[in-house]
Amino acid sequence: MSVYNGMPFLREAVESILKQTYKNFEFIIVDDGSRDTSWKYLQSLNDTRIKLIKNKRNLGLAASLNKALKEVQGDFVARMDADDVSLPRRLETQLEFLEKNRNIDICGSYVSVIDEGGKIIGQIKKPLTDSKIKKELFWLTPLLHPTWFAKKEVFRKLKGYDEKWDYVEDFEFLTRAKGYKMANIPDHLLLFRSQKERRSQRAIEKIYENSLKLRKKIFKEQKLGIGYLSILVRSYISTYLFPTRLKIFLNKLRKFA
Repeated sequence: MSVYNGMPFLREAVESILKQTYKNFEFIIVDDGSRDTSWKYLQSLNDTRIKLIKNKRNLGLAASLNKALKEVQGDFVARMDADDVSLPRRLETQLEFLEKNRNIDICGSYVSVIDEGGKIIGQIKKPLTDSKIKKELFWLTPLLHPTWFAKKEVFRKLKGYDEKWDYVEDFEFLTRAKGYKMANIPDHLLLFRSQKERRSQRAIEKIYENSLKLRKKIFKEQKLGIGYLSILVRSYISTYLFPTRLKIFLNKLRKFA
């Protein structure tokens, strides 16, 4: 987990991991230069499974996750965001799934979407099988980032996240991981907080800019053919012609796609 100014939701996110039915894990948390009380709260935690890392300045999600990955001791890596809630059997369910399906390298799950008060307001379901995930891979992110549960070797062999791609680091990582087997578990294992939609205008613009750059890279490298041009054109239009307010609205709708 990486956290930047995570209060007031950080406490619930952390407790949801500490209260998992599966107990044998290490919980690596990177404070990415928070200016609120996040670091004070993290230091107050008394659990031997927790390992804290403090960035002197804000480095971004990809760089912070790479720091955490260097400290991983176990055979598997689970992702978690600082404002979401993992349901109690999440880690147990995902570990059992990978142990029973040893050909799968990385899995995600369905999620329930909650508002800032914790009320369920929707759900997100992604393709279940590797073949269907791969069909969606270069168009949309087919595994929701905070639900990832993967073999450590996947991150090691791919050398973690590419820090040039902040805001779309998960999408970019999956395009490089296309040689690995992927799956989604058809259970709602995480409460995905819609508070993420409240990004600054600068952050929203950066998401669209980096999404366009990544799709241009995909078009050049993956040779997906003329059919991908429509995705590229739409990305150009939304990045350069849509006002920021419309981008924020579309970003919100996409959370439920």
